[in-house]
Amino acid sequence: MLNITKLPVGDLEANCFLVADDSKDAVIIDPGAEASYLLDVIRQKELNPLAILLTHAHFDHFGASAEIMEETGIPLYVHTLDKPMVISAEYSLAVHLGYGADYRCPDESMIRTFEEGDELKFSEELTFTVLHTPGHSPGSCCFKHADILFSGDTLFRDGVGRVDFQGGNIRDMRASLARLGAIEGDCTVYCGHYADTTLEHERTFGHYLIPHKL
Repeated sequence: MLNITKLPVGDLEANCFLVADDSKDAVIIDPGAEASYLLDVIRQKELNPLAILLTHAHFDHFGASAEIMEETGIPLYVHTLDKPMVISAEYSLAVHLGYGADYRCPDESMIRTFEEGDELKFSEELTFTVLHTPGHSPGSCCFKHADILFSGDTLFRDGVGRVDFQGGNIRDMRASLARLGAIEGDCTVYCGHYADTTLEHERTFGHYLIPHKL
């Protein structure tokens, strides 16, 4: 069973997730800010971080990555289409969001890319399937493990991510939401901002998983 710690960080309170297996090997999903705080929690929990995973490459979701990578020596994983955003203060929206002076480019030699359908396996239990869900950004993705889904800014509780930023696309978002709505069964959804939700809740009350509602 995965052990999940949710830590809202930064002025925009993007959710960072520390996801660990029973042996305390862990991945860090979307470390958007407050690197020192995140590292302190990792040490307090005695976790062994193995990688950073990005649901997408807007600065509020990876702003702490460079410092964490320097401290731990772990790589960063991002969808191929969003890699150019990670290495650009402009394209990552750091400048647009008012954080241009805070932008630090992660070590490019430690950036790994993934594609739709890839399996990211860090231990027997710490394994995720990549669902490419563009719309909020070209390379936005969800990470699925059994009945757990990390949705980034594709799906929120009773809402969805914006599509008016550079690289956003409303048609892609409609298709991505329809795809999530078609997943069999239910999943606990850990969102990029705000509260957690479930696919069943969003199918019943959120409306956005029905294509014509967006």
